[in-house]
Amino acid sequence: MSTVERVYKLAADRGLSVYKLAKKSDVPYTTIKAAEYRGSQLTVDTLYRLCEGLGITMSEFFDENAEETGGTPIGIHNA
Repeated sequence: MSTVERVYKLAADRGLSVYKLAKKSDVPYTTIKAAEYRGSQLTVDTLYRLCEGLGITMSEFFDENAEETGGTPIGIHNA
């Protein structure tokens, strides 16, 4: 799954449109759409800000199996 596809999935899981996530994260919506259309990846800075908007860490973003294998649920951080 590409980073853009993962952003779409995680936003949908939280009941957010990608547009609303972009606004919440202070990321231009056009940045996400451009990466989607070009098939390119998002920058680390953009991903970091999107993760903040999603309420997750970068590690959680890249751990696609965390939800399926009973790992730390996305959005819950250990103190």
